[in-house]
Amino acid sequence: MKLSTLMYLGGAASILLSLANYVQGKQLPAGEQKNDKQHDGNFIGHWAPSFFILGKIFEDHEKA
Repeated sequence: MKLSTLMYLGGAASILLSLANYVQGKQLPAGEQKNDKQHDGNFIGHWAPSFFILGKIFEDHEKA
């Protein structure tokens, strides 16, 4: 499997994991753990652009 494909899959996985953490945090009763889950979801969601940029860089490198 190409490295660019793995990076694109990593970006998609980080979006899904971010969404799952955020929704799970929304469903918890009010408290510290709820905010932690939502913040974790936001943090993981910021990984996606990095994975997509790396995927594009590797894709361009593979074509050259």
